[in-house]
Amino acid sequence: MFDLFVFHIFSSDRLSAVAIALIMVSLIGMMVGPVWGNANPLLWSLLDKICGGLVARTYNRNRSMASLHFRGAILLTLYLLITGIIAAVALLVERRIGFSGLMTPLLLSLTLSGGTVWASLVKLHHALRGKNGLTKGSYYQIAVSTRTDLNSTDDHGIIRVGIGLVATSFDKGLVAPIFWFLIGGLPAAYIYCGIAAACWSLSKDGFAKGIGTLALKLETAFGIVPQILSSVLIALAALATPAAGMTRTIRGLLSGKGHAPYAEGGLAVTAIAYALGVSLGGPVEDISGSVLKRSWVGSSKSTARVECRHLRQAIYLGIMGFVWVFLFIVLGLLAWSFSA
Repeated sequence: MFDLFVFHIFSSDRLSAVAIALIMVSLIGMMVGPVWGNANPLLWSLLDKICGGLVARTYNRNRSMASLHFRGAILLTLYLLITGIIAAVALLVERRIGFSGLMTPLLLSLTLSGGTVWASLVKLHHALRGKNGLTKGSYYQIAVSTRTDLNSTDDHGIIRVGIGLVATSFDKGLVAPIFWFLIGGLPAAYIYCGIAAACWSLSKDGFAKGIGTLALKLETAFGIVPQILSSVLIALAALATPAAGMTRTIRGLLSGKGHAPYAEGGLAVTAIAYALGVSLGGPVEDISGSVLKRSWVGSSKSTARVECRHLRQAIYLGIMGFVWVFLFIVLGLLAWSFSA
């Protein structure tokens, strides 16, 4: 039974689908950029378009905790129901339309992020280095993707949020969906994506009063193992990133100090903070005006006055993490072909 389970996870069909999806999401994402201004996976954006307005109208922190818990459970159920319908349609399309073997990678790519994040951050980097400086348009995509009001912070705060996006998108928008796809195929990847989208919309990084509690707990149960893998991959990416440190990253992850809570990015954000030698996090306002008192992440000796060069290093680190994922998938394909 175990051998059969491992065979399905490392089957050439699933591994090759992941490899093609990675190429799609990187190249198309860089060329097209974020859809609806959102650099997260396309399925997140779609679910937000369907449910986001209802979430905004439902959340009222003046309601009782029991009421908010109940409303949060209803909204989470709605997210999962819609995701289940989309997953069923995706399976039907996958079986009816082969598209020369490209349909499965195409459907999987809807749960992934990659090139869209890089495009958004490169745009921010160019604006920071330009003569006219930052404008609202240069960081709009990052504000939407992180649900953060970047008008309420300075340039250093905007860069910190941008670097944090590198870590969270790598974790929730790349490693975790691939992890669940390899285990359970498209249905597992889609269901995880729906849970992650609900958590992104409802939990306010763990600061929502009750309404996002259930979504956060469910996402934690499905996301904790992929997050550990993400932090390891970020440490490996630091090995190939100029001015970043893999050893420093590993020491930081093992120290237990300066760690981000799971709801605020957890080990992935912790890893990138230590890799770049900076402090991330800190209080911000979200797009609805709520103050989120995020923890400071990183070494106590690190600076929170992050600069343009740190953003450039973070972009490079994110790309190298993506490359490591692709290389491991290719190595898995090679191992499968030799054992077949």
